[in-house]
Amino acid sequence: MNLKWLDISVNKFGEFPAFKCPKLEHLNISGNKLEKVNEGWTGHENLRKLIASDNKFKSLAPFKAMPKLEELYLNSNLIATFSGWENLPALKRLNLRKNKIEKIDEELPPLDELTYINLRHN
Repeated sequence: MNLKWLDISVNKFGEFPAFKCPKLEHLNISGNKLEKVNEGWTGHENLRKLIASDNKFKSLAPFKAMPKLEELYLNSNLIATFSGWENLPALKRLNLRKNKIEKIDEELPPLDELTYINLRHN
């Protein structure tokens, strides 16, 4: 499959599906009721932008195995800890606005490409 852009936003999905699109670069899953990821999800090695805003994710743990991911938008979720994004070497932008993060306990991981973090309204 040659699909590069997928938008399944504003639906009523409760679980992130384990689909395979090896050339996928942009994925928008915002505006759903997602809180968990199907066990078959292994990430996408070519994904560059993931928009998962306005869901019910509680951590960054599901967003792994994406070595080319540059932009991750998780605003308006239920994320409480500022960790789990250490293995995203290409990450440039991280948006965690409007979550449940109350403190940052650990040192930020050494991500050379990271230039923007949004933590407003936590």
